[in-house]
Amino acid sequence: MENKHSKNTKMVLAYAGLCLAVFFWAINTVIARYIIFDIKPMTLSFFRWFLAFIFILPIAIPHLKKDRAVIRHHLGFLFFLSIPSVAVYNSIIYFGAQYTTATNISLVAATMPIMTILFSWLMIREKSHLLQILGVMISFLGMVVIISKGSWDLFSSLSFNPGDLLIVFSIASWAFYSVMLKTKEVNISPISFLTVLICFGTLCILPFYVWEFVVFKGFEITPVNVCVLLYLGIFPSILSYICWNYGVRTAGASIASIFFYLLPIFTSIIAYLFLKESIVFYHFLGGALILAGLILSIFK
Repeated sequence: MENKHSKNTKMVLAYAGLCLAVFFWAINTVIARYIIFDIKPMTLSFFRWFLAFIFILPIAIPHLKKDRAVIRHHLGFLFFLSIPSVAVYNSIIYFGAQYTTATNISLVAATMPIMTILFSWLMIREKSHLLQILGVMISFLGMVVIISKGSWDLFSSLSFNPGDLLIVFSIASWAFYSVMLKTKEVNISPISFLTVLICFGTLCILPFYVWEFVVFKGFEITPVNVCVLLYLGIFPSILSYICWNYGVRTAGASIASIFFYLLPIFTSIIAYLFLKESIVFYHFLGGALILAGLILSIFK
């Protein structure tokens, strides 16, 4: 009885952690849309990860010392992984936020698990069952509905919102990273892994931040901007990762992936309340197709 109670408690904590992780990412999406005209994309990306590195380093030092031999052996591979995950993914999302809504960002981003399945098949020939293939097609259709705003004329003329297309590129970057993780096992602690990726990714962002600073200058240091950067450095960059990992270890990857589809729901509500973004029919239609695709893809 005690074991059953303990297991139930762990599952509740896992579900709560998964919800929190997605909630923090949803706020990140809304913040990106809100602040992007005050703080430029590469500046936002650089300070987010630089602060995350500062915050995580004191915790990570003992782990890094323990794992230093393995890290040294896989240094090139870890640097390569940092490019699509830390450097490209978030930076492109911030660029896309200049041209599209937070709701659209979250709905397009919700195709991430499906796109990962597609990349797995293309890159490492990971076999997919029929329902997974059908799920990929349905979710892709949902993404097209959102990008085209439900308009066949817009789709046929290929006149899409550049922001939505940038979000597709950023999601493809993360899917590529996810598949690359499967190609080689790096036996170090999750804290060491995250810290090394943040360090390398921040260094990759640095020259682009310097260029942006030279061209557009810096940003105004206000209480709001400082709070935004502190939030980005702590919650979506570190705490979401920790909560998500605990949820995956406890509940399993398949169940955890379903929680990612809370992202459009959380983002739409937050964006409606704080950014006054409207929610229209094609959002519901595209979101429903993406969700249906996910359910088919993970169903066995």
